[in-house]
Amino acid sequence: MLHDIYHLSILIGCMALMMTLVVRGKSIFVVAPLCALIAVTFSGADPVAQMNDAYMTGFADYVKRFFLIFALGAVFGKIMDESGAAVSIARTVGQRLGKDRACLAVVLACAVLTYGGVSLFVVGFSVYPLAVHLFRSANLPRRFIPAAIAFGSITFTMTSAGSPEIQNLIPINYLVDSTTGQSLTDARAGWPVSLIVALLMFALGQWYLECAIRRDITAGFGFDARDTDRVQTTDAVGPPFLLAILPLIVTILALNLLPAMCHAFASIWLSSEHSPALHAIFSRFPEDGTLAIFLGVVAGTLVMRHRLIDAWKCFGDGFFNGLLAVGSTSAVVGFGAAIKTLPAFLLVVNWVTKIPGDPLIGAAIAVAVIAAIAGSASGGQAIALPVIKPIYVDQLGVAPRALHRIVAISSGTLDSLPANGYIVMLIHNICGETHSRAYGPIFVTTVLIPAVGTAVAIVLFKCFPHWG
Repeated sequence: MLHDIYHLSILIGCMALMMTLVVRGKSIFVVAPLCALIAVTFSGADPVAQMNDAYMTGFADYVKRFFLIFALGAVFGKIMDESGAAVSIARTVGQRLGKDRACLAVVLACAVLTYGGVSLFVVGFSVYPLAVHLFRSANLPRRFIPAAIAFGSITFTMTSAGSPEIQNLIPINYLVDSTTGQSLTDARAGWPVSLIVALLMFALGQWYLECAIRRDITAGFGFDARDTDRVQTTDAVGPPFLLAILPLIVTILALNLLPAMCHAFASIWLSSEHSPALHAIFSRFPEDGTLAIFLGVVAGTLVMRHRLIDAWKCFGDGFFNGLLAVGSTSAVVGFGAAIKTLPAFLLVVNWVTKIPGDPLIGAAIAVAVIAAIAGSASGGQAIALPVIKPIYVDQLGVAPRALHRIVAISSGTLDSLPANGYIVMLIHNICGETHSRAYGPIFVTTVLIPAVGTAVAIVLFKCFPHWG
């Protein structure tokens, strides 16, 4: 017992240290390997072997699997940002709803951009000036701006079926047939459950934000203007809304409709005997987020070519930003890989995988806990899926598509603790707020409400297993 308590204390202590250092603005590229080194050393493992082997293997494997998705997503976001398309979409949503629905306008603007595949960081920087303008016009407390942006970006859109965001695509790479290597799921996995849960999360989160804002207004709080505010004006230059949203539509259709259309075309119109090459291409057309985002980049480059001063610079900056993004997540994944063989981690896995009841409950808790350890939804998935897939799919026979959706939703719960990289950047760098002022409503909208959504999803899959 004392032995277990000691090892758990090491794990919890290193997690707390990592959170503390990240919240204080220290680089995750240094913090993650440092905390991994401390954890493996005090747990009695060979630190040199663990860092060179487990840590670097986990780091490199994640880069290998997801660099292109991150890089293309960053390029896509850069094109939408530099061309003014992201601002145009956000501005149009804000104009249609008006200042009386300022919070809703911010949430929906973020939701449209995120579900269209624009990276979270681009969404945050693009929507923030609009949010300042709307909240200022309606005299709403500005401490709720980070919560509105986070709620619209990393909850009901990020983990929903059909979304090209990385959190919805990672399970496709891990939930594969052990014999053939073919994926057992796709980006639309569990879409009826996903739709119900997304609508529920949106309704609950928006209701909470409106109530919390009204409570602050009643207490005498309003918008506090700053000299550094970048206010989005209504005459800002940007492409027309329909042109701006076209690359998003291409990305979503390419991810969700194009594979099915190609497969149907191959089976109905192409003969494997007369056109073997074309039949092979169309019948095996990949349900791959990388391809969908690439087509979105192509569409964005073409329709925005007259608004991009230097398209090649967008590509270069996008790939560089993608490298930083995948690298920071890989650093966290490396931390998880380094501690996966430690006694404390094995204790946690043994506990969460033996929770009585429906296996989806255990899977949801396992992913949420590991995402909390990793401080990242995508990093948590990458650490958890290789562990839970053999248990829940191969041994217990859990439907892979149902597991995909539960993993996606539950990864977006405890990942949003204070040390989450996006939360830190959103609060401090984008919005110029502090955790003490802004994190409370973020916790409710990005941790508690997704946890409710996860529970509802499990109940729905239990009642309607064919929805998986």
